[in-house]
Amino acid sequence: MNKEIRVRIAPSPTGFFHIGSARTALYNWLFARHNNGKFILRIEDTDVTRSSKEMTKIIFDALNWLGLDWDEGPDKSGDYGPYFQSERKVIYNEYAQKLIGQNKVYWCFCTQEEIEKERSECFSKKLNWQHRCHNKFASDEIEKRKKSGIPPALRFAVPLDKKIVFNDLIHGVVEKVGADIEDFVIIKSDGMPTYNFACVIDDHLMKISHIIRGVEHIANTPKQRLLYEAFNFSMPEFAHLPVILSTDKKKLSKRLGARSVLDYKNEGYIPEALVNFLALLGWSPGGDEEIMDPKRIIELFSLDRINPANAVYDETKLEWMNNHYIINRIDQAEFLELIMPFVLGAQLITGDNYKRNTEWVERVCLLMRPRLKVLKDIGKAQYFFTEDFEYDKKVLEKYLNNTNISLIKDFKMILENLRNFDARSIEDNLRNFCTEKKIKPKDLIHPLRVYITGTEAGPGLFETMELIGKENCFKRISRIIEKYETRAN
Repeated sequence: MNKEIRVRIAPSPTGFFHIGSARTALYNWLFARHNNGKFILRIEDTDVTRSSKEMTKIIFDALNWLGLDWDEGPDKSGDYGPYFQSERKVIYNEYAQKLIGQNKVYWCFCTQEEIEKERSECFSKKLNWQHRCHNKFASDEIEKRKKSGIPPALRFAVPLDKKIVFNDLIHGVVEKVGADIEDFVIIKSDGMPTYNFACVIDDHLMKISHIIRGVEHIANTPKQRLLYEAFNFSMPEFAHLPVILSTDKKKLSKRLGARSVLDYKNEGYIPEALVNFLALLGWSPGGDEEIMDPKRIIELFSLDRINPANAVYDETKLEWMNNHYIINRIDQAEFLELIMPFVLGAQLITGDNYKRNTEWVERVCLLMRPRLKVLKDIGKAQYFFTEDFEYDKKVLEKYLNNTNISLIKDFKMILENLRNFDARSIEDNLRNFCTEKKIKPKDLIHPLRVYITGTEAGPGLFETMELIGKENCFKRISRIIEKYETRAN
């Protein structure tokens, strides 16, 4: 590549910054970093009524959390600003005037109601509808509409016999004819530019070399090519990314995937794990390599390894990957720093209690670490911190019987004589007891875990019992035995 690589992410602050936007931002960032290029952040806030500062901040926070640093943008110096589209209105008007001077556009005085009626009539007749109103009104009608205060929109007059062709780096050659494209609006009736017009002007002036975006925008590209040609701009390269679907092959919902990136932060995903997962939603490094830090992904990334087929968002795989990062990709000190806000957030302890029992709390967190799909899962460790925890009633009933009660009563007597109530001593005595009783260790471990923790699953039972403590373990065992015997009587 001879020219400087310059790519951009241009989110609109009208909704949450979700997985699809994050994947698009990531691919742009990876492409720029792989090619020693520039990654630009531009905010497309021309929808004044729906754009908000709050959503803009969410975009900034999400990109920063993912580690996708930008070289130019609203908060950084750059030679091609301003980087808020709402601050570029004068620029758009200048370029609109150029098209007016070339007679390539016209003012449309159709009302929204008229356009909708026209659309509905065509659809009811199963006709291919493309709005065109050039010379639709006589001059006196136009004057009448001007005087009535109907605000016009500026439309680009699409040549009907024009053949529009462009090469997409992922999907190949795309062709369209002008007759299949409506006379599209470039300046709305409120004076603000449309997406297609503003992004062409901005991408040209910001010297964007490659436009990497979602495949839903591939339908916009023929319109944009017409504008590039009208202004005699050189065309950037286009690469349209595959759609992301849920595992049932449907569009992502707010429940699954299509939610704010910051929700993943709040649930306790490791940002590098999410970046790793997003990178593989449509792109393949080749071979069987899956776990890769950002540096490695940058090294391997190229557009020609993006698959045009729809990508599948598999939350189970994301959780597996995040668990791998929690266990293997962050050191103990970083883990403890990341997990503590979730311990406090789950109200397992207060800040003062943590200060008084720092070592014990950290031991609990480290014991739970291998079982955490997300850091928020530490909330499932409630039984370490309080006696007022919920038992899984179905599981408890499963292990409430005379055989289990008798075994645990006998084993409790052995535990009472332990001088050291530590994991090693508990395990040795349990295994010896099981040998004497001629039972398998699991026949005692399973009910014992349920009586003490209220659940069948968890970290090592012996380490768990040591951290819960002898007094609390006995109290819980006695409570279950008493409940069973009271019910039996």
